[in-house]
Amino acid sequence: MSSVSEENQAAAAALKAKANVAFREKNFLEAATLYGEALEKNDQDATIWCNRAFARMNLEEFGYALDDATKAIELDPKYVKAYYRRALCYLSILKNHQAIADFKKTLALDPQNAVAKKQLEATQKLQRRIDFEKAIETEDEESTVEHVLQTIQQGGCEIDAAYAGPKLPPASEEDAAKGKKFGISAEFIEKMEEWFKSGKNLPRRIAWEIVLGCWDACVQEESLNEVILDEGMTCDVIGDTHGQYYDLLHLISLTGKPSAKHCLLFNGDFVDRGSWSVEVVLTLMAWKWLLPRSVLLNRGNHETRDMNKVSLELLRNCP
Repeated sequence: MSSVSEENQAAAAALKAKANVAFREKNFLEAATLYGEALEKNDQDATIWCNRAFARMNLEEFGYALDDATKAIELDPKYVKAYYRRALCYLSILKNHQAIADFKKTLALDPQNAVAKKQLEATQKLQRRIDFEKAIETEDEESTVEHVLQTIQQGGCEIDAAYAGPKLPPASEEDAAKGKKFGISAEFIEKMEEWFKSGKNLPRRIAWEIVLGCWDACVQEESLNEVILDEGMTCDVIGDTHGQYYDLLHLISLTGKPSAKHCLLFNGDFVDRGSWSVEVVLTLMAWKWLLPRSVLLNRGNHETRDMNKVSLELLRNCP
């Protein structure tokens, strides 16, 4: 272990104090940068490594945060916070077994830690459910799309006659010839947005039709696409919306709605955290169905079943 001069220790402590202020102000990028500068002065302080790990967790840089927490543990093998934060990092990247081991270590060092105990129990329960689901999976299991289509064809998901909300237009002649009943329009999307803003839900059949329409558009694309904008076409990128419906609508009001001349790229992480995940993703899917070439959806790490099980917000919002 290299020695650190008193001068560098003092300089690191001053930088750490500034970083702590930035963290409290939720300026996580500045905090992580300042903690990094502190570590250049004193890389033997486990608390600085652990604090930077926490800042990087808030930036969703879980790999870097994992490394920082591990370094803190190497410097101080009894550092409770470092084990707990590393456990959360493992949980965020879906490494549940490693998370469980670190939660257990946290409790071994701090048996009265109620938060760690609750996280351990929740993670163990989650892993048991994942193991059970894997055990009963079969290779020839019917896909969700096939199941939904079959249910619709059998008349098992009709729209209640009393429903007074936005209605999908009839399918085009071409789609009707393929057995489809509904189409999509910009007018419907506008009415749907207002319907959602009033706190109301769509019938399951309409939600299914939107998902199926988006599915039809997405399966025509490769998983990795090169997008070439035609002359005169513009493109805006909208980042993580995370279930914040009003933020989504505000951003679209700033960029302008998608059109034949205006492309919108939604850069993943549509769901979780916020309480409007279903509304966000249905709106994006509706636009994708209407304008498949002008609406581009990148899949983020929150667009996975395992991540939704960890975050839970999307699953709570699904009827």
